[in-house]
Amino acid sequence: MEGQRTYWTEKGKDKTFTTPFDIHLFSRYVPQDARILDFGCGYGRTLAELSDSGYSDLTGIDFSETLVERGLRERPGLNLTAYSGGPLPYEDNSFDAALMLGVLTCIPKTNEQAEALLELQRTLVPGGTLYVIDFLLNRDRRNLDRYKLGQEKYGIYGLFDVSDGGTLRHHDRNHMEALFSGFETLYFEESVYTTMHGHHSQGMCAVLRMP
Repeated sequence: MEGQRTYWTEKGKDKTFTTPFDIHLFSRYVPQDARILDFGCGYGRTLAELSDSGYSDLTGIDFSETLVERGLRERPGLNLTAYSGGPLPYEDNSFDAALMLGVLTCIPKTNEQAEALLELQRTLVPGGTLYVIDFLLNRDRRNLDRYKLGQEKYGIYGLFDVSDGGTLRHHDRNHMEALFSGFETLYFEESVYTTMHGHHSQGMCAVLRMP
């Protein structure tokens, strides 16, 4: 995790994140008076869109201080916090909804992904909503080659290094469904997204509900 934090602190501050947020889909499930947490908020682009759409009780957290600092410069009114990872600094049942946009791809280890989801479950109210967008495995030669290298290096298929020093992960759909097994699936759709490096990748969007 420390290497990932270094990468996002040093390189992330200059990137433009491209995973799309469907405000119309989100608003079907989450009312405007909801308490919302953006886990892995980056520079707050999604919270800014929510704020512009009438949502007001918004909290963002990210382990990159430079991304949070950028977000506060661009939108000083946002509530963004940098933290070192691990347990979230919030009480149980603090939020009605949470966002994870392109977050799991930045968490290489399965156990750390599961721990992040357990923390979100703890901080969400019963019946709370989780909106997730992330990347799935691809079948083109470029990705197959780097998945192979990543498996040899890390022992996880779908994990790969990017040219500017980071490590990212694409996921099998069965893996994602296992991660989200503690939630009820309200919506799930596969799509193709443009990555922050300008490539196309298979991806998924899910709206999940706490029991």
